[in-house]
Amino acid sequence: MSRAWTSVAGVALLGSGCALPGEVLDTDTLIGKLEARFGFRQRRAAGAIAHRLGIHRRHSARDFEHFGEGPRPGDGNPDLAARAVTAALAEAGLATDDLGYLIGHTATPAQQLPSNIALVADRLRYDGPHAEFRQACTGFANALAMAIGLLGVPGAAPVAIVGSETGSPFLDPRGVLAPGQLVNLVQMGDAAAAVVLARADWPGAVGRPMLSHAWYGAIGRDQAPGLELAAGGSARPDAGMMRFEHDFGHVRTAGAALFGAHRGVLAEMGLAIDDAALVVPHQANGRIAAPLAELLGLHPGRVFVAAGDHGNTGSAAIWLAVDAARRSLAPGESLLALGAEATKHMYGGFRLVA
Repeated sequence: MSRAWTSVAGVALLGSGCALPGEVLDTDTLIGKLEARFGFRQRRAAGAIAHRLGIHRRHSARDFEHFGEGPRPGDGNPDLAARAVTAALAEAGLATDDLGYLIGHTATPAQQLPSNIALVADRLRYDGPHAEFRQACTGFANALAMAIGLLGVPGAAPVAIVGSETGSPFLDPRGVLAPGQLVNLVQMGDAAAAVVLARADWPGAVGRPMLSHAWYGAIGRDQAPGLELAAGGSARPDAGMMRFEHDFGHVRTAGAALFGAHRGVLAEMGLAIDDAALVVPHQANGRIAAPLAELLGLHPGRVFVAAGDHGNTGSAAIWLAVDAARRSLAPGESLLALGAEATKHMYGGFRLVA
């Protein structure tokens, strides 16, 4: 039996929304910016990697005009997160003051302290309690575990969760990039996405999609990270420029094990993958549908992938994809979200019924 946390409790999804910075940035345009401004000379290699990953475009919080560049005004991490929450509240028909709690998760906060979610609360003019998980691709699962607990209290007010990522400022665009940084360049995108959840007996919950059967687990004990951002921490305060380091071989090897762990938890909770109209995996790349469908025994058309248009958006990825995927479901149809994170090999997910 797995040691994953699980819950079959049901909560209502009142609304969801997303925020994307700037204009669509296709791969050719991105490479052209680097060539013109930084003497970049790896167009063929970068283009080949983007093609292999199936990522054609993304949104970026920065303009790639100069080295050491932060997000453009209005497109910082807290700005995007606040816009996504506002969009989710609009669909829910709620105001910020209707929230009982605000939860965020990100691996690329605007700064170490105050927490990113505190800055989001400022932008929302929200004076209530808030909390943050410093976690990327499975931050949604821990945030959901907290939200389900909060909503288990009779009379609890709705809870908003927002995942936000602005990783582009961590890319060093000068000169020739290392192969691993080339992958990060063409694979990643910036975004924020949010959901507003409520108790099933909340007055506005009738007729809304229901989220249930949530889980979160980890299989990374004693394993090296597949993704890390070591600089800037107390263990390595002088490690140089902060940038994400990927061990891509390790990530590929661990990926199948993570989805195997998903299957084990689903079986324990009495859920069958075949019963879901759609499976929404972590949006690592635009070509994940075929190998995952083969692994899970599904038709590739039942695996929902939006990464080709947005890139891997880390903390925002699952909520961003679910926001789009759920709108194609007929009443009574369900989807399964299967998140995975390479940092220390974590996994989590949930079931959503339209």
